[in-house]
Amino acid sequence: MRNNFKKQLLAIAIPAVIAATHANAATIDLNQTQIKLAGQNLGQTQFIIKYKMNTHQVGTLMNTSAEEMQASAKNFANNFKNKSNLETKYMRSMALQNHHVISVNKKMTAVEAQIYMQDMALSGNVESIELDQMLQHYATPSDPSFSSQWHYANSANGLNLPKAWDNATGAGVTVAVLDTGYRPHSDLVGNIVGGYDMISHTLVENDGTGGRDSDARDPGDAITRGECGNDANGNPYPSSDRSSSWHGTHVAGTVAAVAGNGQGGVGVAYDAKVVPVRVLGKCGGLTSDIADAIVWASGGSVSGVPSNPNPASVINMSLGGEGACSSATQTAINTARNNGAVVVVASGNDGKNASGFNPGNCSGVVNVAATGPTGARTSYSNYGSSIDVAAPGGDQRSFGTSSGILSTHNTGSTSPGSDKMSYMDGTSMAAPHIAGVAALIKQAKPSATPDEIESILKTTARASSSCSQCGEGLVDAEAAVLKAKGTTPPTGGIDVSKTNLSASKGQWLDIAVNVPAGVSSFTVSTSGGTGDMDLYVKEGSYATETSFNCKSTEPDSTETCKINNPNAGTWYFSLYAYSTFSGVSLTAK
Repeated sequence: MRNNFKKQLLAIAIPAVIAATHANAATIDLNQTQIKLAGQNLGQTQFIIKYKMNTHQVGTLMNTSAEEMQASAKNFANNFKNKSNLETKYMRSMALQNHHVISVNKKMTAVEAQIYMQDMALSGNVESIELDQMLQHYATPSDPSFSSQWHYANSANGLNLPKAWDNATGAGVTVAVLDTGYRPHSDLVGNIVGGYDMISHTLVENDGTGGRDSDARDPGDAITRGECGNDANGNPYPSSDRSSSWHGTHVAGTVAAVAGNGQGGVGVAYDAKVVPVRVLGKCGGLTSDIADAIVWASGGSVSGVPSNPNPASVINMSLGGEGACSSATQTAINTARNNGAVVVVASGNDGKNASGFNPGNCSGVVNVAATGPTGARTSYSNYGSSIDVAAPGGDQRSFGTSSGILSTHNTGSTSPGSDKMSYMDGTSMAAPHIAGVAALIKQAKPSATPDEIESILKTTARASSSCSQCGEGLVDAEAAVLKAKGTTPPTGGIDVSKTNLSASKGQWLDIAVNVPAGVSSFTVSTSGGTGDMDLYVKEGSYATETSFNCKSTEPDSTETCKINNPNAGTWYFSLYAYSTFSGVSLTAK
């Protein structure tokens, strides 16, 4: 993605009025130049200049037109050579008045760029010069599997996370994952703190310790046909042998897999800490164990169990079953909420009304439905009035393996094997996305109560007609974090109007527009004037004839481009002069 830009570029501007005798005053921070050049891999080095006429030119061209100014700037740039005799090439004008792009056909070092900018500043023909920095998205991890985690980066049908990470990464927040425990996966273990095995039944625990203990590692939950008795219809449960799920490891990785370590993927709140609480083993988990675990995870006291040194602000439960909320579970949830923990629950994978499944139907929880890569509710997800919000849960059945949720896993079929990354589907995968965003909110607003966190999640969610009965809609991480910080972006549309636009054949005219979050669509239209121009719309950088989000190439100046569900950030409306055009108007709404 290339749509998330800081409001102010880290520009290096040099006052053009500096005299030669004051050359030392025109300094450029070398380290900053190095940073900016690091992202510029164009085979050349580009700069942006704000051009001005020198004294002689001003005296002879008092009423200089834009075209004359551009011609003068082009002539200046193409004839400029610095002290190192590097040749400059004029590239194009910008929508900003008197701003132009120039280049040097050389990948400069930081020192060379510094010297070049100093020399041009002293020419007397530019008000300022700065590197034409290659802008990239911010806070995007380098982890190799991140590019496969569509459920994070996609701002229309995913969580819109990269921009949220500019403001919060979960640092200082603890999330308890009540599940099958965890494997010390190399991409997860760095964020694991404490933990406890809360399983009291020896068959369920499957680790040979004879009860609860401080080791929350997952020994595996593989079961054979009928090992857990019969189901409600009297049939053997399970109906066939099942391999170990490593479910808790996958869920915990979705919450807080480590970022920036050059391996695996990342978690939603990759700087948060995870307290694993083992409540599920062979055949599942007992309500009594789960209720105790809820209390313990939030910092409450459980008889016979040492206190939790890492009380959680967020509790994730990707578990459940049919039936009403039990009294014990509800009481435990009430206790956790009183202790300051928001409780996030998976709604269930039965494709039924979620009101019939617990603990998602308990009071005071955030009940989560699952969506696929198109933003639509998945066929397996539960739904209905008890759903609060939705999040990506994956849909491999409809769209293939890569449409699942990619997270930390294990190769073992029964007992633990080695680390791996795996795709899984389910509301179990959707819930930890919400738990992770709750952690981001908590970092952004440490005083936020469970009710406030839930309210922020709901009021900033994106409603979608394709996600029916999904509560308030698909959670938007950036909008949630910004609201928690009290800096919610504007939710209105855009309103751009430009008149009397012109360019000579072969030239580009670029207009940069900031599109706020919450815009459902916008339409760019051009009309009037004479000549033939083509309209290109592109997110994050100037459009070209081969790189664009939308293009319109009618044989005149009447063009239209519509963008649905645009990412918030800078968009460029680029007009290409197929033939010389003038007097053209442009609107965008």
